[in-house]
Amino acid sequence: MQISPSELDSGRLLPETIELAANLIEVNGYVIFEKVLPQEMIERIHRRYLEILEPYLEAHYEEVYNPGNGFNDGTNHIRLYLPFEMPFIDESIIAHPFVTAVLDRLLGEDCVLHYLATNTSLPGGRNSQPVHADTGSHFGDRCAFNLPISNLVVNFPLVDTTEENGPMEIWPGGTHLLPDYRYGPKSYSKTKLAEHMHAVKALMPAGSIMIRDDRMWHRGTPNRSDRPRPNIAMIYAPAPNAPRAGSIHIPRETYDSLSERARRLLRMEKIGFPATAPSH
Repeated sequence: MQISPSELDSGRLLPETIELAANLIEVNGYVIFEKVLPQEMIERIHRRYLEILEPYLEAHYEEVYNPGNGFNDGTNHIRLYLPFEMPFIDESIIAHPFVTAVLDRLLGEDCVLHYLATNTSLPGGRNSQPVHADTGSHFGDRCAFNLPISNLVVNFPLVDTTEENGPMEIWPGGTHLLPDYRYGPKSYSKTKLAEHMHAVKALMPAGSIMIRDDRMWHRGTPNRSDRPRPNIAMIYAPAPNAPRAGSIHIPRETYDSLSERARRLLRMEKIGFPATAPSH
């Protein structure tokens, strides 16, 4: 979706834009708001991320690229959890008003942020990831019905996502609307089914926002460029359904400096703990 200049200037989506975005997620599994964040801001976050990523890869090279590690087996994809510090926790990232408007519409106003990481497609990958959803079945083989949305994943690409640099491949239009048991380990192979289904590459310029139902099938593809393709990944859920333990460590002074909306989004995380170092 193209956001109008007036909406970008005001930082507020029109009611009809919110409704269109919410309905696209409900029926198609995702929506993309193209090029929302300022270029300078995205470049600053990208530079800082590379300052973290490059020494991390050097220090953990054998661990990250170990063929026995299923997440990175020949795909050269890495999930790196971010420290809760600037510029990754800018209000425009963790509580962007366009995102919160859609969250309120689909998850209700009492939702929380419970995951903050990056997904990076590194150069040299040989294989695509297996086709998967970012959730499992809630009730196993017992449930043959589609359930309401329980998590929304929000991605911010830090570079232009192109055909060459490992875009996410997605299977929209219904894979998020299947019966609950289809997301369990006993369900028929998504990879085999996906070979005969329509897929698209999620191509988008840096600074866009992608919001997707975590049940939508997708996979990472090989990065054939010579530079990493990173995006920030966050997961939001209705507060009653969110993980209770909390996984994001937030220093008290950092938490207190956030806006009221951001504090409410993060209230169930580990407040008063030192920010953790990057980890995968």
